[in-house]
Amino acid sequence: MRLTIAQARRVAVRAQRLDRRRSTAPLTLLRHLGAVQIDSVNVLARAHYLPFYSRLSGSQSDVDRLFNARTTTEYWAHEASLLAAADRDLFGWRMRAWRQHAWGNMTRVEDEYPGILDMVEAEVASGGGTSREIEARLETDHPRDRSDWGWNWSVVKAACEALFWSGRITTTARNAQFERIYIPAAIPETDDDESAHQLVVRAVTACGVADRRTVKDYYRLPPAVVDVGLGRALAAGEIEEVEVDGRTWYACADLTVPRKDQGTALLAPFDPLLWDRQRVENLFGFQYRLEIYTPADKRQYGYYVLPFLLDGHLVARVDLKAERADGTLRVRSMHLEPDAPPHAKAALASELQHLADWLGLTEVGLSHRSA
Repeated sequence: MRLTIAQARRVAVRAQRLDRRRSTAPLTLLRHLGAVQIDSVNVLARAHYLPFYSRLSGSQSDVDRLFNARTTTEYWAHEASLLAAADRDLFGWRMRAWRQHAWGNMTRVEDEYPGILDMVEAEVASGGGTSREIEARLETDHPRDRSDWGWNWSVVKAACEALFWSGRITTTARNAQFERIYIPAAIPETDDDESAHQLVVRAVTACGVADRRTVKDYYRLPPAVVDVGLGRALAAGEIEEVEVDGRTWYACADLTVPRKDQGTALLAPFDPLLWDRQRVENLFGFQYRLEIYTPADKRQYGYYVLPFLLDGHLVARVDLKAERADGTLRVRSMHLEPDAPPHAKAALASELQHLADWLGLTEVGLSHRSA
């Protein structure tokens, strides 16, 4: 099958459940997307809320219930992610190879403090809790390096995260301070090739149509894992090769191409549609870069910038902040794409009011710079 860029874009939007807002249960959407990224930045709302806002007609409370339910858990899928609890088993290969995947401050902790992982694991088994609670119970007195704020953890926190990566503990929820609450767990005994197979099928299903780069990026799969998964899924007839703009991509075998562009929503910077920036540029002609970690004077569009999807096209971007003290959704900047349709600004204003209502804010403050 050959697809034009326009057809591939329509497939992608519908596969991501962005063609219209649905009354679907949040768990059903999570199972379809496979993962929703978690991030601690709270200038607008925690990252895991917004993909549900963009796709469903439910409330924040619905997402809270899902986030803290036994049917969900967290693991490193595409970065730190919310998963359906059963999907954790698909990452047994990553848990067993955690030293090759985890950050250095986690992998060094056992070498620098022999026995710390076993000690922390035993403490989690005795009652669980946050890393601070576990540390207090252990009466640990290791000094912390605070010279690089935000990236240096206590020894116990590093041990908790290493155990989390390696599957020896997991998390059941987060507290009001957004700290993980750790509980005991076991490394799943799964067939690694079959896990690769399932993850590739899930990535292609969630993307609608994707090249190898996008399939690999969706769950941050190593090259060998993605190749095993693609081979098995193709052999089973679950996915097939399609041609998009002269290149080989992959789609589910039952692919149906929508006849028209649909879908209007604001997208979080960590939305699954945006994970592969090159794919976004290929399909939408929209260059998007996260500028949270860019110095303020070097940002082009702003700190927390949400692309605006209008009728299946990315036509604008807005830098937003929830000023909760006075109930205002603050629009700090707004930029329309050169080819944005004449009704884009009015449509965006309507969507901003919808987001403000969803966040429980009373008004939209348009004190922004625009272009």
